[in-house]
Amino acid sequence: MVKGMAVVLVFAVATAASVSAGVPEDLPNVAMGWVLLFHMERAAALLGVIGLVLLIGWRAVQGELPIKLGNVEYEAKRAAADAEIVAEEQEHRIRILEVLAGLRRAEELDADL
Repeated sequence: MVKGMAVVLVFAVATAASVSAGVPEDLPNVAMGWVLLFHMERAAALLGVIGLVLLIGWRAVQGELPIKLGNVEYEAKRAAADAEIVAEEQEHRIRILEVLAGLRRAEELDADL
């Protein structure tokens, strides 16, 4: 609820900034001749830019800088670490199943660990 209210507040501030900036003589076609729609579209664009900058800043504070700026792609440090842990656990389970199936001796299992 608080996050939603923050977005609404930023949108309202962006709309107020758009209104104070004024309207061009010829409205763009995307506004369809409606001044309020023009201000809402301008505020939505500003909200998107603010959100993107805040997202990149937040991730940078956490130590994850984008490795690609075109579509803002991040390095998957956490996913790689989680995948490595899961792979080790699966390898251990496979070795236990091999011992139970008689394909490997229990001594080999202890030696591998």
